[in-house]
Amino acid sequence: MNEKLDRREFLVKPVQWAAAAGLLSGVGPSLVAQQRAAQDGAKILTRTLGKTGIQLPIVSMGVMNADVPGLIRRSYEVGMRHFDTAASYQGGRNEEMVGGMIKEMGVREKVVISTKVAFRGQASWSGPQARNVFRQTFEGSLKRLQMDHVDILYHHMVESAEQARAEGPLQALMELKKEGKTRFIGLSMHQGAVVVLPEAVRLGMLDVCLVAINYTLASNQALFDALEQTAKVGIGIVAMKTQAGGLSRPDPKLPRTLPPHSQTALLKWVLHHPFITTAIPGFTTYEQLEQNFTVASNLEYTGAEKEFLADKTFTAEAQFCQQCGECRGDCPRGADIPALMRSHMYAVQYRNGEMARATLAMLERGKGLDACAGCTECQATCRNHVNIANKIAHLRASPFAAA
Repeated sequence: MNEKLDRREFLVKPVQWAAAAGLLSGVGPSLVAQQRAAQDGAKILTRTLGKTGIQLPIVSMGVMNADVPGLIRRSYEVGMRHFDTAASYQGGRNEEMVGGMIKEMGVREKVVISTKVAFRGQASWSGPQARNVFRQTFEGSLKRLQMDHVDILYHHMVESAEQARAEGPLQALMELKKEGKTRFIGLSMHQGAVVVLPEAVRLGMLDVCLVAINYTLASNQALFDALEQTAKVGIGIVAMKTQAGGLSRPDPKLPRTLPPHSQTALLKWVLHHPFITTAIPGFTTYEQLEQNFTVASNLEYTGAEKEFLADKTFTAEAQFCQQCGECRGDCPRGADIPALMRSHMYAVQYRNGEMARATLAMLERGKGLDACAGCTECQATCRNHVNIANKIAHLRASPFAAA
């Protein structure tokens, strides 16, 4: 990008957006007035997060892939108020970055912080051991965040109704909420949302659900029905994976990147569903931040965005694994193919090798790349558009194969 031009524009535009919405503090009144006039009254759109009563801008920050602290500061300055991290992101450094910057800015009471505890590969999901492991992991999160509480705590990567109602994590969540160490509790899910969401409703004690939602899932009516029903009972819905892997293409034979307007089109498409409170796109540059946040004040599609969404080849070319799990039965060795596909997305499209390595490391023995050892031909077939064999071959040839 033209760094001088884009940086100058970026320093001005966010001030316009934030000033227009009344969200920017510490700016002289004359500048605020000038920027309001320049923006012609643009207003950041907000929605209520279920029964929590929290009002959030419709675009928030998924911090997982970010390693530039200044992105958090600038996100706050433009008007974002929700920052999402997890205990496992960047080996805990992601939480440290979020906590350090929020403390430096002195805005803890003005933001919504969410983090997550993953509970996979444990011998048992029930009993005191599971509860204790969950609590200990979260106590580590609070130390890294330099906070005495978070606003939302998720049981991370829940994939089934059985996991959703698992006694250990659920007991820990309820205790931590009662103790004031988290204001609200919820579940996050990459797969199985069609069965996990109804279970979340049945449990009657959860406040928020974080769900993978994007344009490649448009034909999954069961998912959107479940989301709508969950929102109706007052559980707030936060959307992740909204841009189906981002600008990078997973297949090297395709053009390397998508046009920039593809990202705003995809984000707007998700947010056109009124039962979704906010989205947490994982931008990693100031340019991406600016691009994503334009959506926060205007959900109307541009001509280019309409044209992009009308081109149905994107769904196939994105090769986004919908985590349906139907391919699992194809593998005679029992590999967890959805997890391998997610690892590939982290490594190739997110360029987050550490997250790819961590995801592979969490798999039980015989469920990861070790299950593929000795295979000469992959027998798994995607029911949608993912070339499973190519992605597994790429992972096996990568440094993460040894994880």
